[in-house]
Amino acid sequence: MSNDVDLDSLIQSLPACKRCRDCRRGCDTLLPACRQCTKAGVECVFFDHGLNEFLPRSYIASLVDHVRSITARPHTSPAASAIEAPQDAVGNSSARTESVTSEPHHCEHHFAYAGGSYRYLGASACLIPPPRVQQTIETTDSTQEFGSPSPCGNVSVDSAMHNYLVQTFFENVDPLYPILDRQLRFLAPQVPSNLAPSEIFSLHMLYSITCHVVSVNDPRYAAFGESSFLHAMSFLEASTLEPTISTLQAVLLLAVNSLFDPKNGNLGQQIALASRLALDLEMQELATHEVSLIQRMHSAIFSIENELASTLDRPATFPEPIWGLSFDPQNPSEYLCSLYRLQNRFRKGDKSVLNLLPPPKDPSPDHCHPVLKPALRMALHQTHFLLNPSPENALHVLDSIMQLKSIYMFLTPHWVYQAATFVLQNREALSPGDVNKIIMNAVIMLTKAERSWHSSAALLKRICRMYSEIFGSLDGIL
Repeated sequence: MSNDVDLDSLIQSLPACKRCRDCRRGCDTLLPACRQCTKAGVECVFFDHGLNEFLPRSYIASLVDHVRSITARPHTSPAASAIEAPQDAVGNSSARTESVTSEPHHCEHHFAYAGGSYRYLGASACLIPPPRVQQTIETTDSTQEFGSPSPCGNVSVDSAMHNYLVQTFFENVDPLYPILDRQLRFLAPQVPSNLAPSEIFSLHMLYSITCHVVSVNDPRYAAFGESSFLHAMSFLEASTLEPTISTLQAVLLLAVNSLFDPKNGNLGQQIALASRLALDLEMQELATHEVSLIQRMHSAIFSIENELASTLDRPATFPEPIWGLSFDPQNPSEYLCSLYRLQNRFRKGDKSVLNLLPPPKDPSPDHCHPVLKPALRMALHQTHFLLNPSPENALHVLDSIMQLKSIYMFLTPHWVYQAATFVLQNREALSPGDVNKIIMNAVIMLTKAERSWHSSAALLKRICRMYSEIFGSLDGIL
């Protein structure tokens, strides 16, 4: 079936507009307005159940025009390859303070082609590449640095490596995105030899995710992590046959892995699938421990979707948890989810969330016993910067990212770039020493991130160019 036929079938599924529903008349699917609204000379709007608000059909018409224009073009141009995946371009230099859906029909829309499908980017997405940044993006062969893993994903793990990776996962990843039960038998110090396909998949996805966490500081783990991912993928189909909790865990493990390696997975599609599975499972009769597990994964899904939505400037559709906000540092996953709940409400136009946001903690790296985990401290300061962009909050973002044991994902360079460029544009509000400190930290972090996300080089060059245009050479601060 052609793309045009697929698109036409989607258009035919448009809901009736508000005016036709109110008047109880038959409504067509014409764009940018139905016949009745066109005849009456009024705007044709319909209710979007995902966004929980009314949208004009002209908004859908603009999306259709963009899809048809880009499907008519080949996908091998430099501009297309420059935005092949979300980490491959970052451009907008100011933090957003407006709701992304306030005036959708006035927005400019962007689509990035990657992995055989299109990813939607909103008008204010930080990943929209301006021409100057596009020109600096260079292609790098990662296999020269990390070696070439076996195509079949052969993985051999001794007990010491297994225990290290499992322990690191449950110390750094599981507190934020609780997916697996620590008591599962394949997580034992001695791995049984008779693992089921779903257990093999989950175990090697855990290996892959943990290797991404540690490879930023130790590149030797990168090739092993890729081999683990390939090995896990050979068991994906057998692990996702039925709509069960085990399948939901498998999809969420894929989504978390895509936070580190978006080129090997469509994070948006994975979260959409996890959302549908979770909502279906929540409607079923479950045991007490299963209810608790689903609730934890509900928080994880909401956090991941909104972490992505804040960056790509697109709506998040998964419903908020029904329980209250919680900013207890002893419950990291709920703390993180609560921060993203505030971000989600703010993007929808609710400015009152500023009164609910926890105060920023001391971001000093010399603090011997921080209350928050480094990942929570990063998310807290990023939320402050998003809701209330200021040079001081930008400084806190960079300080939190430079903490020991911070976890870097493909979105982290975006926050570094946003904070650094915001400070350069508002440098009068800070001392020269603070400005130099921010730029130095940004250069260090982006240089380190370039190992995992080669497009960080483009952001690094952009920041260095901006600094040089204002102050001259960077040699004095590096």
